[in-house]
Amino acid sequence: MVFQNYALWPHMTVFDNVAYGLKIRRRRLGLSKVDVERRVREVLELVGLSGMEGRYPHQLSGGQQQRVALARALAVEPRVLLLDEPLSSLDAKLRIRMRSELKRIQREAGITMIYVTHDQEEAMSLADRIAVMNAGKILQIGTPEENYRKPRNLFVAIFLGRTSAITGKYIEMEGRYAKISLGDQILVGAPIEKLSQEEEAVAVIRPEDLEVWMKRITGTY
Repeated sequence: MVFQNYALWPHMTVFDNVAYGLKIRRRRLGLSKVDVERRVREVLELVGLSGMEGRYPHQLSGGQQQRVALARALAVEPRVLLLDEPLSSLDAKLRIRMRSELKRIQREAGITMIYVTHDQEEAMSLADRIAVMNAGKILQIGTPEENYRKPRNLFVAIFLGRTSAITGKYIEMEGRYAKISLGDQILVGAPIEKLSQEEEAVAVIRPEDLEVWMKRITGTY
């Protein structure tokens, strides 16, 4: 597990922090001192921290501390790695850079990662599959594209991406599309569930789905 606050031992060097889990399991796994050292150097190279083995956590930047925590978790070669909002303590620019690094490390290590985050952009850019949760319940599981384009309920539709939500009344179906009355206007869209006549409905509109048409009006005033 990689914790939100990294949880590095402040009195240990980078090497000792990463080697900690291996030393605990050393006898059970039949590892020699040389095996431990080799594995630590392998994962430090993977996370881009080669040459920093002798530094202490207070001598590292936030991004480097995050990589040490990741290396420590990867060193024991787990089948699944759980990351609890690992980038939330970093500044905005570093978070974006570390996203790319995490994706690279995940692919090179070939390990399954379960990544907990409140950042929608982070989830959409990193995940192969996203589970959207609310109040402890999983509302939808799917690829980023599926969850974004085919939300199963209003919470998922509004939670992922930028949206405008407009409340109106359902009139009827027109082919595969639902007609919704918004005062004097009629909106046509794809429904995500069955609606009843005159039932209140919410139209969720995403900015990239809008087109603006401009017409020149000529005449005298």
